[in-house]
Amino acid sequence: MASAKPTVSVVIPAYNEATYIDRLLEALSKQSYKNFEVIVSDADSGDGTDKVVASFKDPLAAKLVSSPPKGPGAGRNAGARAARGDWLLFLDADVDIDDPNFIQELVEQTSLCGWDTSSARLAARGKAAKAYSNLYRYQRWLSHTRRPVASGYCIFTSTAVFKKAGGFNEKIQFGEDYEYVSRTGRGGKFGFVDTTYYYVDPRRNENEGWKLTYKGTLNEIYRLLLGYKKLEKKPIKYEFGQHKKRAK
Repeated sequence: MASAKPTVSVVIPAYNEATYIDRLLEALSKQSYKNFEVIVSDADSGDGTDKVVASFKDPLAAKLVSSPPKGPGAGRNAGARAARGDWLLFLDADVDIDDPNFIQELVEQTSLCGWDTSSARLAARGKAAKAYSNLYRYQRWLSHTRRPVASGYCIFTSTAVFKKAGGFNEKIQFGEDYEYVSRTGRGGKFGFVDTTYYYVDPRRNENEGWKLTYKGTLNEIYRLLLGYKKLEKKPIKYEFGQHKKRAK
């Protein structure tokens, strides 16, 4: 959007997301807030993701950077290195947004509250709605503790804080989002912006079912009882870029 130095850099890690990322890019093109840039960190996709991103060159001036498929943390870090904004907004490629004031609310409320890192209200449509509603309530509760967490679907963070923290821990494949938020948001520096929201695509629930719940529970056991160092050993299997195409 912005040709001059943007305030916000939207970073989207992608791996074979051609049928999902167009929906997100279309939503971003309709945002009321205009002072942002879009960077898609593509992990050598083979499904035409690059062509989809190129088709949004006019409304968004979306920039594509190459990042080997080493996981979502590495993809976010690669995109952040190309960012120019004072704030970084990390969004997963399958996220859907229908609030035209989404970025505006994140910027205003995060700054007003004095947070270094934030997220928005997590929601989902259809059968997965209840499961994600419960997840959001859990994360919302943890935001008031010494170990705040948020899902990597949507993480808004100060670029200065991100650089000082060294970005996402690329040694962690599952739970790297929680680890980053816990590291940068403790001491009242993290919160949820409840005045806006985004939709999570239910594909993970549909593909994995109870296995996804099991992985999430196992992640919490490691995180709370054994520490993030144990998660660097990759005890939880995560397949990056393995999903069905979106039915349109």
